[in-house]
Amino acid sequence: MFLRFGDSIAPMPRTLTLLLLTAAAIAAPAHAQATPSPKVYALVAAIGNRFEVVHEVHSVGSNLPPFRRSAHAVNNNMVNRLVLQGLDQAVEKSDPGSTRVYLFTNPVPSTIERVVEDLRRMDRSKWDRILVALPSYRSMGNDGLPIRIQGLGIFVQPLTQGGSSWGDDRITPGTHGVRPISGPQALTPEGEVIAANTFVAPYSFIEVVALDPKTLGVLERNVSHGHRKLTDDTASARRIFDGSNPEFLANQVIEVIHGAVEAAALGTGLKGQVEVREKGPVKER
Repeated sequence: MFLRFGDSIAPMPRTLTLLLLTAAAIAAPAHAQATPSPKVYALVAAIGNRFEVVHEVHSVGSNLPPFRRSAHAVNNNMVNRLVLQGLDQAVEKSDPGSTRVYLFTNPVPSTIERVVEDLRRMDRSKWDRILVALPSYRSMGNDGLPIRIQGLGIFVQPLTQGGSSWGDDRITPGTHGVRPISGPQALTPEGEVIAANTFVAPYSFIEVVALDPKTLGVLERNVSHGHRKLTDDTASARRIFDGSNPEFLANQVIEVIHGAVEAAALGTGLKGQVEVREKGPVKER
């Protein structure tokens, strides 16, 4: 079941605890009669409220993947609302002045078949294009993130190459926090990109499907796998994930979600194909 959310999106406060999406009608500007009416886009967030936290653990003599996962429900449909903002930004870039209608599903991940089933019961006569955002799944990767991840979440990598937690000096020469000569490139709260002993990586794996409003047939689809590795100025991620700097982490989560959704939506130009874009680290703004 869809909930009609409104005809505009106000700017989102940049912390996870203060997210609020405000609906307000967009007044159509006065134009000459010859000016065509702005296109109407229906934007659908079908991500749900699931946010996963994955961390790597020590593994000795086991064939099981060395990752532990915990799923968390985010209240007030904040995940879907963040995704709607990303869709909105993409449409604004590609078609400024267009009109948008915002929809989201109940707070569970959906499928394109279920979304289409719900859309069939709605009046779509004034819509020109429908964009549906869904969670995307990836079984493997070569960017330092875990295998078999889907949707939105955070990956915590507390192990150095030697297998010690949080850059422990039992493995890393010298005292805790010594910067490595080489390692994954990660962003610090000061805006510096450095080689990291350990990192925290918000990720956003999104598929955007474009539908024809009349037939609900699939016109285009695109996948974006985005993430951003974070560390502190000592090249250790301990202070990123322990709550010492919640605003920095929250802002990065929001930017990664917005960036991946926007990239997936803007990339729906190859009709009839699925194009997977491994975005890698999302550039800081």
